[in-house]
Amino acid sequence: MNIKITGGRLYDPAQGLDGVQQDLFIKGDRIVSSLQKPDRVISAAGRVVVPGGIDLRGQVATYGLNFLRLWNGFPSLEDLGRLYAAAGYTHVHEPFLTLYTAGYVHRQLAAIPLVDTSASLVLNLRDLDNYLKSLDQLEEVAQTLKSLQEKTRSLDFRLLEPFVRYRQSFYSHRTLDTAKTLEALTRLAREFDLRFTLEASPEVLELPCPEPRAFHLAVLGRAVTDDRLLELALARLAEGVSADLGFESPIAATPLDGKPVKIDLGGYYPLDLNPAAGDLLPALRLALAHQGPGLAFSLGGPVRNPLKEFPPLFSWLCDRRARPLVDAQALPDREFSLMDWVWATRTLPAKILGLGDRGHLAPGARADVALFELPPEIPPASWAKYFGQCHTLLKAGETVIENYELVAPKTPKATYYRRRGAKEGPLLSEICQYRSIRPENLWVPEELGRAWVGLD
Repeated sequence: MNIKITGGRLYDPAQGLDGVQQDLFIKGDRIVSSLQKPDRVISAAGRVVVPGGIDLRGQVATYGLNFLRLWNGFPSLEDLGRLYAAAGYTHVHEPFLTLYTAGYVHRQLAAIPLVDTSASLVLNLRDLDNYLKSLDQLEEVAQTLKSLQEKTRSLDFRLLEPFVRYRQSFYSHRTLDTAKTLEALTRLAREFDLRFTLEASPEVLELPCPEPRAFHLAVLGRAVTDDRLLELALARLAEGVSADLGFESPIAATPLDGKPVKIDLGGYYPLDLNPAAGDLLPALRLALAHQGPGLAFSLGGPVRNPLKEFPPLFSWLCDRRARPLVDAQALPDREFSLMDWVWATRTLPAKILGLGDRGHLAPGARADVALFELPPEIPPASWAKYFGQCHTLLKAGETVIENYELVAPKTPKATYYRRRGAKEGPLLSEICQYRSIRPENLWVPEELGRAWVGLD
């Protein structure tokens, strides 16, 4: 269908469109520069027009979340898809897929309707410790990682622990500290076209980053626990590292508050699915202090309800009067603009995930477009009320939400992964021979997902 969206105010940092009132044209699933005869005209008078949202850390399919669904009202997979679409999102990225849980995670992602999905492969460096120590074997490591990435149909690599540690003293010769790990990862990035997401920590921030664009720092706000670490975080961002904020949830504690819900991902520490209530201040300070383009929006833990979790955080970013009561000296006076919000929730996440045709409204982009009812006279203090739910959502040119109602519950969706074409080598065989199940059961079959899209 050919669609003309008219009368809206376009916000697109990639093109420098800061509330420019102009028409937007869609032909099929793509944005085009003009149309002769549109089949449909959508009036966007009084509304802002932005690209579809992309959640960099939508923890929606992590192994163990079904336990939380039983106990504290975590939304069902079907509800999650509807909630994200209602909030103006078209893509959700799961951060915690492992070799053991790849099949499970993709089954969960396939069951989420409406939004496209992707996942990070969490690396356990114990599988690679001695190989990472020997820099002349990095080519084999790179080929192994690429093969694992394609077999698990993941989009990128994630490291929860950029080190190798063992509790048993007889494994001490296999330990690898963070500095040596980052050195090896930097070589892999430079020479073999790899990029890594690191869960931020004070230890990571304190080390030099020789190749900033090889790394993305996840939940950076959680690592910024004092002024010195804030300055280090800002310095890393100034060097060219990208990061996401990792806000703690603003919603009240769950019925399981204080009770540990941890799962073993094979690392030194288990992953905590029910962390104690955290401090919102560090991520908020970081977001307001950073003046550059490197910081994306994210939450630090499982998303319970995007319609409830996102708007208050956007309000705190956009309006100083809406922020939690804290010492006036603790937060900068800066307020996010609508351009800042679009960049942090759409444009930059698309760049980080390598989704080149998303996050902007230029001709050739996929027609993922969200319209929010926001009259020009509305002050930032009231923006949260308007950004809690989109008026209209188009995904690949198909209308999903119209007048706040879901009109296309069967909208096609896909799972995105990185296509590598790497060959299996001896290191991959060595890694797999120590696993308790057959290697072929670790991989993701073609028929598991509803639709696959491989990115080169």
